[in-house]
Amino acid sequence: MQKIQNIKLQVQAHGIRNNGGLDLLIEQSINALRRLIPIATARVVLEQKRDTSPVYRVFAHLAVPGPDVHATASDHTLLAAWRKLAGNLTRQFQMRTARQQLRLKERGLCRKQAGQRNHGQ
Repeated sequence: MQKIQNIKLQVQAHGIRNNGGLDLLIEQSINALRRLIPIATARVVLEQKRDTSPVYRVFAHLAVPGPDVHATASDHTLLAAWRKLAGNLTRQFQMRTARQQLRLKERGLCRKQAGQRNHGQ
């Protein structure tokens, strides 16, 4: 398990030689996601199964405030599978952030309207 800037990162590779370049790509992607939401831990599994198509499958489980986030992607190359997974996680984080902002905005408007009614009476 590696630690990148207060994130516990665990990478497991099944059927794949895990080299430093792959670790660097994963670290960079996880750090990019941290700009959207704080991540406490990240567990990434990389698999290569020669007897299936597509050959590569990647899975990520991220511990974040609120419900944890996870995603799976597969493709014919490891890089393509990883890019799909990173895009999926990014979309999940953006949707979560947008929902939170909408809820806060609605609550603020509701409080403001309730306050206006009380002052007007």
